Amino acid sequence: MFKKILIANRGEIAVRIIKACRELGIKSAAIYSDADLSSLHTRMADEAYYIGASAASESYLNKNKIIELAKNIGADAIHPGYGFFSENASFIEDIEKSGITFIGPSSKSVKMMGSKTAARTLMSTNNVPVVPGTLDAIKSVDEGISFSEKIGFPVLLKASAGGGGKGMRKVTTKEDFQSAFESTKREALKSFANDEVYIEKFIEKSEAY
Repeated sequence: MFKKILIANRGEIAVRIIKACRELGIKSAAIYSDADLSSLHTRMADEAYYIGASAASESYLNKNKIIELAKNIGADAIHPGYGFFSENASFIEDIEKSGITFIGPSSKSVKMMGSKTAARTLMSTNNVPVVPGTLDAIKSVDEGISFSEKIGFPVLLKASAGGGGKGMRKVTTKEDFQSAFESTKREALKSFANDEVYIEKFIEKSEAY
């Protein structure tokens, strides 16, 4: 059983993990940015540590700070919650190398499935049906429009590293594509430290077989 878990997240998911730790008799250590100084998860945890400025890139997405903090406070494990680093193979691999337990899938598993484009490629290679779309991140607006016209609008723009419903935009016409592409990339970078975006056909009405 773990003695102390560092929760590398905030808000509702952090609160749920703190409650689970209490039920199991495990100490919980929260992290917080400037924006979350008085947040509920910060006040509920057994311990709370400042991790950086309000921007997620300077706090909740700073993997070196998080891992170093876990070492310094004697945490046995790191729980990522959802979003942020929960599907980041590099982060998980660094935790594994540090000797701390990552509560979640192995870095090997995440390398195969954490990236949506990598997962689509793996499935396609093994003849598993996938929704029509790109297997790689799209590099430009023109490339994206060209592909979308090929499979037909509407399409979904999706963050390759996405999760939790973030980094997704429905695009119904070519005229809407550029603004949707740019906003999806911004949200992906802010939420997952990775701005790669790919395309899937938007399924408006599925058929049961």
